[in-house]
Amino acid sequence: MLFPTVETDRLLANLKSGKPSLCAYVFSHPNMVEVAGIAGIDCFMADMMFTAHDWDNIAHLVRAARGTGISPMIRVQAFPWADGTDRRTISDAARALALGATAVTVSVGSKEEVQDLMMLRDDWHRQIHLRRFWSAEEFPEYAAKIREGTLIVPTVESEGALNDLDEILAIDGVRLVWLAAGDVTKILGVPFKYEDPKVMRLLEGAVKTAESHGAAIMYNMGLDSPDFDSMAASAKRLFEMGVRVVGLGAMEWHMQMALEHIRKNSIG
Repeated sequence: MLFPTVETDRLLANLKSGKPSLCAYVFSHPNMVEVAGIAGIDCFMADMMFTAHDWDNIAHLVRAARGTGISPMIRVQAFPWADGTDRRTISDAARALALGATAVTVSVGSKEEVQDLMMLRDDWHRQIHLRRFWSAEEFPEYAAKIREGTLIVPTVESEGALNDLDEILAIDGVRLVWLAAGDVTKILGVPFKYEDPKVMRLLEGAVKTAESHGAAIMYNMGLDSPDFDSMAASAKRLFEMGVRVVGLGAMEWHMQMALEHIRKNSIG
C-alpha cells in the first residue's frame, strides 16, 4: 500500500463518511501502534515536538500502522508561542509525509503559517525510496493520489492561531483542525479544565464554523479524565457535540493508570 486512500485508511474514510474517530498518542515503540491498531483505534499521533521520537523511529511507526490499519499522524516540532515563523516546520512536515504519514500536524501561530503548509499537498516526495511512477505521463495520476491522501492538520494552541481560527478553517484544503485542549484552556483562563463552559462554547462555535467550510475539529481529552469509564463518557459527549476526532492522550499514560489501578486494588 503506497498511498493512503479512503479504502485503506481509517481516518480518511471516517472524515469522508462523517463517522467519528479516536486518536491515541504514541510516545514510544512501534509495538504500541500495533496494539492500538488491533484494538480498532482509528489513528495515532506520534509527537516529535516534546518527546524522544527521531526520524528512524517515525518510519517504523508508520510501517507498524500500515500493517494494522491505523492511520499515522505525525506532530513535527514547532514552538508557536515565540515570535516569528519557523520555516523548519515546513521541511519537517514534508519529511513526515515522505515517510508515509497520512497526516502531519503542526502547531501554528497564524493563518499565514497554515497557508504555507498547505502547499505540501502538492509535494511529490512521498516514499521517495520507491519508484512510484514510471513516466511523465503517469505523474498527473500520481499527483492526484497524494493530494487526496494527504492531511495537513493545523494545531491551534497559541493566541495567534486561536485569534485566526475562523480564517484557518476557511483555508482551501484544510479538512481537520486540532484544538489542543491543554493550551487552549490556559489561553481561556481555565487551565486544564477541558470541559469548562467557556471551553465548550469555543468548541461548539469551532465545530459549526468548520462544518460550514467542509472541515472538521479534533479535540483531546486530558488530565481531568480520572478513569477509563470517564474517558469513554467524555469522548461520547464530544462526538455528540460534533467533534469528529477525539484524542485519547498517550497510551503510556493509560498503561500507567491501569498499572496503578491494579496495584492499588491488589496490594493497596
